Amino acid sequence: MAPASLLAHLRRAPVSVATAVAAVVLVITARIAHAEPDFPHHPPVALLATGAVVLAVVLAERALGSLRTLVVGIGAPVLAVLVTLLTVTVGQAAGEAHAEAAAGEPLFAPSIVATALLGAASAAMPAQRRHRVRAVLWTVVLTLVLFAGHGSDLARALATLFGTAAGAFVVHRASRPAATTTEATPTPTRNPRTLVVGVLAALGAGTLVTLVVPEPDGVLSPFADAMSDRATFVVGVLLLGSAWLVHRGRRAGVLLAAGVLVTLTAVLSDVFLIEPLSDGAVQWHGLGVDAVEWQVTLLGAWLVPAAVLLAVVLLRDRLVRGRFRAAPSCSEDYRGMLRRGDAGSLGHMGTWQGNATWTDPEGRGAVAYRVCADVALTVSDPACAAADRAAVLAAFTTFCERNGWVPAFTSVHEPVREILVAQGWTALPVGVESVLDVTTFDLRGKKRQDLRTASNRADREGVRDEWTTFDALDPAQRAQVETVCARWAADRRLPEMGFTLGGLRELDDPSVRLMLAVTADGHVDAVTSWLPVYEHGALVGYTLDVMRRADDGMPGVMEFLIARTALRAREAGLTTISLSGTPLAVHDDAGPLVARGSRLLARVLEPAYGFRSLQRFKEKFGARHEPLWLLVPSALLAPRVGRALAGAYVPGLRPRHLWALRQAHTSAAARADAGARA
Repeated sequence: MAPASLLAHLRRAPVSVATAVAAVVLVITARIAHAEPDFPHHPPVALLATGAVVLAVVLAERALGSLRTLVVGIGAPVLAVLVTLLTVTVGQAAGEAHAEAAAGEPLFAPSIVATALLGAASAAMPAQRRHRVRAVLWTVVLTLVLFAGHGSDLARALATLFGTAAGAFVVHRASRPAATTTEATPTPTRNPRTLVVGVLAALGAGTLVTLVVPEPDGVLSPFADAMSDRATFVVGVLLLGSAWLVHRGRRAGVLLAAGVLVTLTAVLSDVFLIEPLSDGAVQWHGLGVDAVEWQVTLLGAWLVPAAVLLAVVLLRDRLVRGRFRAAPSCSEDYRGMLRRGDAGSLGHMGTWQGNATWTDPEGRGAVAYRVCADVALTVSDPACAAADRAAVLAAFTTFCERNGWVPAFTSVHEPVREILVAQGWTALPVGVESVLDVTTFDLRGKKRQDLRTASNRADREGVRDEWTTFDALDPAQRAQVETVCARWAADRRLPEMGFTLGGLRELDDPSVRLMLAVTADGHVDAVTSWLPVYEHGALVGYTLDVMRRADDGMPGVMEFLIARTALRAREAGLTTISLSGTPLAVHDDAGPLVARGSRLLARVLEPAYGFRSLQRFKEKFGARHEPLWLLVPSALLAPRVGRALAGAYVPGLRPRHLWALRQAHTSAAARADAGARA
C-alpha cells in the first residue's frame, strides 16, 4: 500500500489510531487495569487485552463511525462501572456474599471497552454474522461472571449489555443489511446443538478459568473446590473436547459429554450435598445472609451439570448429524419442479446419480445436494420460482443445520448470491459460465472465422450433425459413443471429474439431447450432450455438458457441433444455450487475492483438465460471461468446504495421481522448451 493511501486510511479512522497509540503507551509506561491478572507483568495478557481493545475499536469505527464509537467506547464502560459500584455497595450493605468479596476490587479492565464496542458493532452486521458474534461474546462474558465472579466481570457483562443496546439504537434499521425474505434467518439460539455446544464450552472453559484466575468467586467456582487442580484441568479439557465433537455432530461427543457430566454431578453431589447432610454439617440457625447464600450455592452445585446432562440425554438424537443417503434415482417431483420453476442453466445436474433432493415442506421448491465431509453441497440454484427463492434458501439452511451439515451453495448465479450476501454469507468465485444468445447468433464476421472453417470442412468431408438421444442410438452407435468416452477418460492423468461435470452415465437420460458428429461411413467422430433448461414450464435452452472427441476426429469438430446446436436452437425458437461453466475462470467481481489463487490452481491443473484451454475455446462463440459463485456461511468455513468440493469432484484422487500431474507439468515444460528451440 502506498504511503499516501495508508495515510488516507488512517485519517478515516482517527479513533482507532488514537486508541492504538494510547494502548501502546499505557502498556509500556503504566500499571493499568489491575483487574486483569497481573496485567503489566505478563506481556501475553497485556498484548491480548490491548489487541482486543484495538480490534474492537477498528470494527466499531468502521460500523458506527468515529463519533459514535467514541461515545459508546467511553459511555458504556463508565456507566457499567458506576452501576457495578452501586450494586456492590448495596449488596455489601445487605450482607450479600459476592458483593462483600467484590468490595475493594478494581472494577475496570481494558476488555470492558472491547466487549462494549464489539456488542455495539454487532448491530451493524448482517443477521447471521450478528447472531454468531453475539452468541460467542455472551458465552465468554457470562462464563467469566459465573466462574470468576469478580466485580470487573460483572462490569464487563453490563458494558456488553449497554454497548449492544447502544449499537441497536444508533444503527437505524434502514441502514442494517436487510434480508430479502420474511423467513427468519436461522440463528444460533434456534439450534439445540448450538445451545448445548455453548453450554458445554462454557462449563469447560469456566472450569479452567478457576485454575488461572486468582481467588475465583463466581457462583459456579465451587466446581474447582471439589477436585484437585489436575482433576479440574482434565474435566475442563474433556468438556471442551466434547463440545467440539458435539459441534461436529459426532455421537462420541454426546457419549463423552454424558460421561463427564455424570462424573461431575456425582462428585459435586457427594462433596457438597451427601457428605454435609450425613455429617450434620448443614446448619441454618444463627447464620448471616452471606453464610446462608454460600450454603445454598454449595448444596445446589450439582444441579448445574445435572441439568446439562438432562439436556444432552433428551436432545441426543438432535445432537448427532444426520446420515446422508443419495437417492437411487431422481424423483419425479424434483423433475417437475425443474420444469415449473427457475433452477437456472445448471439445474438439470441435480437429477444425476449421487445426489439427494430436499423438498420445501410448504412445496415452494426443492434443492439437489450431496454431503461430503459433513458439508451439504448444493447443485447450483434451487428449483423454485424467483419469488420463493429466498424463502427456499432459508428453509434449506435450517434443514442442514438440524442435520449438523454446513450448507454450501455451489455454482450458483447472481440472484442467489445477492440474497445470501445480504444475510452475511461469504461469496467466493468458482468459475464463469458462457451463455450464448442464439437469437442473434450466426457464422458471419471475422470473429466467427474458426466456426465457418469447421462447418465448411465438415461439409467437404461428409461429416454430418445428428441430433438424438442415447436411447435412440442403434447398438453400433452406442458402442462407438461409449468407446469415445472411455478412451477420453483413459487419457487423463487425473481421475475424471464428477459432481457438476457429467460423463458417460449422464448421457443415458431421455431428457438429455446428444449432438453427434457422424462421418459418411457412420463413424462417430465426436459427442456432445445438452441438458434441458426450463423456465416456468417452457423449454428455453440447453446447457452443454459432455464434450468428447475421437482420437482420429476431424479438426474443429467441436466448433462444428456447437455452432450447429446453436443454429438448431434458434430454429426451434429457443433463446439461449449455455456452454456451461469453466471452473476456476476468473471474472471481474473476483477479488485480487482470490483471482490470483484461481489462476494458480488453474495453471497447476491445466495439463490434466485444461480449464484455461477450455475458456479460450469458448471465446470463439462470442458468448457473454456470467459469474458462478460458492456461498458459505462464514469465510472461516471456506477451507473445510474446499476439501468437501475436492472430494465431490474427484473422489478417487490418490497420491499417485499427484505424481502423474507433476510428470505432466514436466512433459509440458519439455515440449515448450523444444518448441522454443525449434
